[in-house]
Amino acid sequence: MKLDNNNENENKEILENDKLREKKQGENKDLEKDTDTYTNKEDEKLNNKLQKKLKEYKNIVRDWGQPIGNLLKKTIGFYYGIIHIIFVFLCGIILFFSNDVFFLCVLLFIISLDSFAIIVLHDCPLTQLEEKYFSISGKRTVKEFLHRLGIMHKCDHLYESQLEFIINMWIAVVFKILIIIAYKMSKTVKM
Repeated sequence: MKLDNNNENENKEILENDKLREKKQGENKDLEKDTDTYTNKEDEKLNNKLQKKLKEYKNIVRDWGQPIGNLLKKTIGFYYGIIHIIFVFLCGIILFFSNDVFFLCVLLFIISLDSFAIIVLHDCPLTQLEEKYFSISGKRTVKEFLHRLGIMHKCDHLYESQLEFIINMWIAVVFKILIIIAYKMSKTVKM
C-alpha cells in the first residue's frame, strides 16, 4: 500500500511540475511578445526624434557637399570619357598611319587585352567607369543615335557590339601586319 501511495504521490508531483512548466512557458511567451512590442515602439520613437532633429538642424557641410560631390562625380566621368575617346582615336591613328610591325604588334596586344576585359566583364571597363560616374557613356549615346536613325543590331546588348568592334579592329591590325610582312618579303625576294 505504501508503495502505491508513493507512486501516486510521485505521479501527482510530476503532473504538478509539468503544469507549472507549461504555465511558466506561457508567461514567458507573453513576456517576449510584450518586450518585442516595447522595443519596436521605442525604436520607432527614437527614429522619429532623430528625423525631426535632422530636419531642424541644417548641416552646412551636407548642404555644400552634395553639389560638390555631384560635380566631382561628373568630372571624373568626363575624364574617363575623354580617356576612352583618346584611346580609340590613337588606336585608329596607329592602325592607319603606322607601318612599323612592332607598333602594330603592341596595338594588337592592347586590343587583345581590351577584348579579354570585355569578355570577362561583359562590358568595356572604361564604359563601366563612365556610366558609374557620369551615368551615361559614349557607346550608349552612339547606340541611341543609331537607333534614332533606324540602324539597330539584332541584339540590344552593348556587349555584342563592343566585342564586334574589337574583333573587327583586331582583324584589321592582323591584316595590316600580314600585308606589311608580305610586302617586305616580296621586296627581298627578287625574281
